[in-house]
Amino acid sequence: MATTTLHIDDGLYRETKSAAARQGTTVTRFIEDALRLKLRLSGAPRKPEEIELPTFAAGKGFPLRPKALKKLARQSEHEHDMSRHLTLRRKAR
Repeated sequence: MATTTLHIDDGLYRETKSAAARQGTTVTRFIEDALRLKLRLSGAPRKPEEIELPTFAAGKGFPLRPKALKKLARQSEHEHDMSRHLTLRRKAR
């Protein structure tokens, strides 16, 4: 990790410090995230993020049959819809 000194407008620094505090993060992390976002939006090439994919033991199939998976998806959608409906009702009051 590199250490550097930045000359930042006082108002911008206060705004950054306040936003970082609201997000529960450090100014350093806030600035790093802002720089990453700027680079991503500018189309600059970047190292792909590592993700962890689920794996299953060899010889064992996926634990859910297609019908059970569809049922689970429908239940999840229903729960999401009900949660959203309740949230919208609370906001409307």
